[in-house]
Amino acid sequence: MTERIHLLLDEHVGRIFEHLLRERGYRVDQAKDRFGERTNDRELLQWCGENDVALVSNNARDFEPLHHQLDHAGLFLYHDHTLPDTDPEGLAKTVDEVFTQYGVAGIENQVVDLSKWYAVVHGE
Repeated sequence: MTERIHLLLDEHVGRIFEHLLRERGYRVDQAKDRFGERTNDRELLQWCGENDVALVSNNARDFEPLHHQLDHAGLFLYHDHTLPDTDPEGLAKTVDEVFTQYGVAGIENQVVDLSKWYAVVHGE
């Protein structure tokens, strides 16, 4: 299933997490590699929607309002900015579980709170 799922990681998401997602079969890009530093959040989410790419970010403050204004392929938000670095494997497992439960179509135009999902998946 994961070979057709494309994820874009926002500027602050670490390389180890990126690598683990790729190992799990996801197609993964970093926003800073594709678009450069300091990307415009609206344009980023709009591009994701136009290209069927789910976005992963810890920037809930900016992306939650945009979620209501733009069609998108899914928005994964986490609140602990250290999580991709402290437990990248656990966070990757959490992403897997979301797609297992809802599939690609099930997250379309939805915000997925990875922090809450992480707590459930890991019994916290």
